[in-house]
Amino acid sequence: MDSFQTMDMFTLKSDYLLQLPVGLYRVIDFCELDLIVTKSQILQIRYIDLTLPLGIYVGQRLLFLYDPYRREIFSTHERVNHSKNQRISTVDFLCAYSRDFHDPDSYSLKTENLYKLPSDSYWREFGLPKVQSSPAFISRLLKLLDVSSFQIVSQKNRFFSDLKGWADGTKCEYNVEHNGKRMWSDYYTMTCHLSNVSESEFLQLITMIEASEELDGFRFLIETEACLLSLFILGDLKRGYGLGVFQYESETNREL
Repeated sequence: MDSFQTMDMFTLKSDYLLQLPVGLYRVIDFCELDLIVTKSQILQIRYIDLTLPLGIYVGQRLLFLYDPYRREIFSTHERVNHSKNQRISTVDFLCAYSRDFHDPDSYSLKTENLYKLPSDSYWREFGLPKVQSSPAFISRLLKLLDVSSFQIVSQKNRFFSDLKGWADGTKCEYNVEHNGKRMWSDYYTMTCHLSNVSESEFLQLITMIEASEELDGFRFLIETEACLLSLFILGDLKRGYGLGVFQYESETNREL
């Protein structure tokens, strides 16, 4: 039995549902949701009403119960305890949650051109839950995925100046380079390393980015033993239409 103060779909899936053994389950919220699904299908459910209880059964046996009223979770399987020095494997996360990117408005092509990414890159997407506070959720997600840096291509406008001001205030390492082959181009690439940024400073950054409505243009970088992953966040999380999108070079497909 575990107790909690707050719960979101990402935590429910990664800390609990991912630990269920492979099998066929009945998933019910004791209101409208009543499904017979496999474990992989449970992990692909994009929205669950977390104001309602959620029960998972094998036959007539209760295997898992999420109780929002008592703020308790009953499970016959042990919860993964993520300490500060233990991160979710990014590759495991990608394998468990992602699918082929449906690529609205040729986003991948535009982004490959913008950030000079390989044209044969692989693109994968995973659904993000509907949340009340996007900055709090996104900052936690990026921390869990061990994002090491970000890049943004922009003109030198007010928002670009605010980003540099944030970087100067946190004393994190960053650089700004001219973007484009033509000298008269007024676009620049800012790369900022996040290794020494505190959680509160990270939340301040994400809040500032979301307020600017420039979030979908940011490239968040994740270093793994297998490859360098790029993460992009698209859509509107508050309305339940959020997407996380991974980009990686084609040769890493053998590792996945």
